[in-house]
Amino acid sequence: MKKYVLFAFLLFCFFNAHAQDFTKEDEKLVLEKDSLQKVIKKIRDNNAHVNKSFIDSIASYNSKIDNLNSNIKELKKDTAYMNKQIKKCDPNHIKNLETKLQQLEETIKEKDGNIKSIKVECDNMQREKYQEGQQVVYNQIQQIYQLDSFDALISSSTQKSINRDLELVGNNQVAKKKLEDLKIYFTALQVLDEKYNEQKVRNAQGQISNITQSALVENLKDKLEKYKLCNDALQSTIATIIELDHEFIANNDDTQKIKLRDILFELAGYFRNYRFNFLDYPYLSEIVLEIMKVKQLDANSDLSPFLNKL
Repeated sequence: MKKYVLFAFLLFCFFNAHAQDFTKEDEKLVLEKDSLQKVIKKIRDNNAHVNKSFIDSIASYNSKIDNLNSNIKELKKDTAYMNKQIKKCDPNHIKNLETKLQQLEETIKEKDGNIKSIKVECDNMQREKYQEGQQVVYNQIQQIYQLDSFDALISSSTQKSINRDLELVGNNQVAKKKLEDLKIYFTALQVLDEKYNEQKVRNAQGQISNITQSALVENLKDKLEKYKLCNDALQSTIATIIELDHEFIANNDDTQKIKLRDILFELAGYFRNYRFNFLDYPYLSEIVLEIMKVKQLDANSDLSPFLNKL
């Protein structure tokens, strides 16, 4: 009996062990099935994506082909139209048009030649008239410098006109000499329009002593001679006015008028004592006028900066 029980127990253990093995095997198969199903799903998804891309590409190419076909159709229409137009052209008519065109071109060339010829002729005539007129002007200018007095030439000339006429008188030595003397005269005259400079004044005196002498030249010599005297006297007058400014401060309208009167009295003494003429000494005249202007605005204005200008 024990043998049967033991045999039954052994069979149970055997079948139980195999049952466990079968269970494990089933679980393994289930896992493999799930894995395969996932792989199959992924493959199917990829195939669907590939198929969609392929279909989209096919559709794009078909669209491009349709466009090309449309373009080809339009080109064929244009070609047919051009062929019709070409067939309509009459060779004889084209030849006649080419002949007329050639004739027109020859006529244009002929007209151009005539125009050029006329233009050359006109240019020559204008050149001759200009040269004739230029010679008349040259002769008149030369005659003026030969016949007019030196003072008359001074009165009617400027530095600009002198430089211009020097180029026009040519080799006329009489006219050329007077023009060169005039240039020296106006250069010396310019010294009076500048701040006093002893060396410049001496140079101007030496130069005008060698030019054509006249009343205006003598007058310029006299002004150059007195330039230093007038310059120094104006410095002294300004210094006197500055002393007056220190002594007398104008605080109201009445005292302003009194002080201005005293200042103008000092300037009047300068004009009288040195026979100062505003036209003779432009540089000094400008300073005097500026002094009068600032003092009329304020009789207490400082005149020290004006001493630096002299």
